[in-house]
Formats: sequence, structure tokens, C-alpha cells
Amino acid sequence: MREMGIVLDTLKASGGIALTDSAASPRCTADIELITLSNEEYAPLCDSLLRSGILSPEYLSLTERHIPPREAVDSFIKRYCSDYRTFYSGLFTDECDTAAATIGFKLRTNISEGRDSTLMYRAHITNRQGAVTTEYTVCQNLDLPRKRILRLEDVFVPGYEKGLTEAITAQLMRQSSNKSLAELHEAGFFNGIEAYPTSNFLLDNHTITFVYVAGEIADRDKGEIQVEVKLSNVKQLLKR
Repeated sequence: MREMGIVLDTLKASGGIALTDSAASPRCTADIELITLSNEEYAPLCDSLLRSGILSPEYLSLTERHIPPREAVDSFIKRYCSDYRTFYSGLFTDECDTAAATIGFKLRTNISEGRDSTLMYRAHITNRQGAVTTEYTVCQNLDLPRKRILRLEDVFVPGYEKGLTEAITAQLMRQSSNKSLAELHEAGFFNGIEAYPTSNFLLDNHTITFVYVAGEIADRDKGEIQVEVKLSNVKQLLKR
């Protein structure tokens, strides 16, 4: 990143709150490690990143004011814990299952160089709600020259959807050892829905990787599904 003139900072913060005074009280916890761009010129880009789904619930959407990353993280944890107490205090009794009223949010991030002058940003999120733990990845591509988050429309020419969907389906068939769309359906992929390119993607100089969260395009027990398409296979769809 130094060669690109980028200064990175990792913000670490954690917090929690007990629902009652009991030692066995259910708890709410939040544990965040967030990589940010320290360069002042990228402050608006960082603000967009913080509002892109990596902090959920998306409390930042309640204001249009630019919030510095440290303030955003601290206020998120404070609001997360406050909302927990407000919601569960009216529901929890001594007869309730302590585990069922225990929740947690964990965020880990990493960043690497992407295509041209972009950075690939991955946010690995773990949400616990009682006995249910959900893990997923939010992917963003940071366009440094334009100081914005890349969309598929920025990468591909108008009308790209059909060709890109065909490339995704073909690659998914290869990596899952299925020979047709019918076999994909039989294997539990895209049942009841049309195949599509997700906006959750990572773009480097040679590939574009579409990251589908567990249960999005296949049975949940298949977990997160990544479909890596070579750019050479969709070069006719690329803007540049």
C-alpha cells in the first residue's frame, strides 16, 4: 500500500453489557477490528465504506453527517449495547434461557491491492443471536482515483447482465462438477430463482470473484459460495 501512497490504520474496540446484575446474566458483546484509510483525502470514501453494510445494524444511516471512523465505531458499540438492553430488558425473566438472550457482533477486516488503482476490502462479520451464529463476508472495491466504491456498472458495459450471468453459471458448473444448469438445480443451486451477478464482489487484475452468503443461491449447509470468473472470459463486457 505504501507504493500507492496509502496509509492504513486499524481501529480496535470492544464493549459489552450485562442484562441483569446476576453473575449468570445474558450479555451483549461487540468486538471490532476495522482497517481504515488514514489519508485525509479519502475521508469521504471511508465514510461510504462505513455505511456499506460492514457495521450492522446500520445506525450510521440515521444521519448524513460525516462521522470519523473512531467515532463511528465507538458510537456503534454504544448504540448496539443500548438497544440490546432496551429490547431484552422487557422480555427476559429468571425463567428465560440465558443463552437465548445472549447476542454478539464481531468484525474483522482485511485489505489488498485490486485491479488498477483499487483496493479490495473484505469485512468478515459474525452475528450471534442466542444459539444461532451467522457468518458472512461483505466485499467492497475502493476506487482510489475517483474516491468511491466500485459498482458492477463501473466495471462492465451496459447490458452486461446476461453475459456475466452466463459466465458465472459456467464457472459454478465447473467448480461444482455439474454439466448443465439442470444439474446445478438438482445439486441445490439457484432453486426457484434466476442466476445473477451479486454486487458483493472482489476485482483484481485477472479475476472477478462473486461472493454469495450462505443460503443466498444454494442450500445454507453449502456455506458461503465464491465464484471466481477470469476477466479474460468476459473481456468483451469490460469497460476498460
